[in-house]
Amino acid sequence: MKKTELIAKLAEESGITHAATKSVIDGLVSTILKTVKKEKRFAFSGLGVFHLVRRSKRTCRNPQTGEQVKVKAHNALTFKPSKSVKENFA
Repeated sequence: MKKTELIAKLAEESGITHAATKSVIDGLVSTILKTVKKEKRFAFSGLGVFHLVRRSKRTCRNPQTGEQVKVKAHNALTFKPSKSVKENFA
């Protein structure tokens, strides 16, 4: 599902305008990203937890050429689903 499809579906189900729904979705995403950047974690009850983790530098191999490639240390956003979400897909 794309963002525009999500906005249309939520607007239809909630009875609010597309513009208001888009504003809410954009605000949610912005809040999650700002919180994770500041606090390294964002817990969304009933959905899961977003974590910011630091990946160390390492050497990888390009599977097509076999060439070794150095990957710099970087931050990565991870998501761990809640127990209820896991049970829903088990």
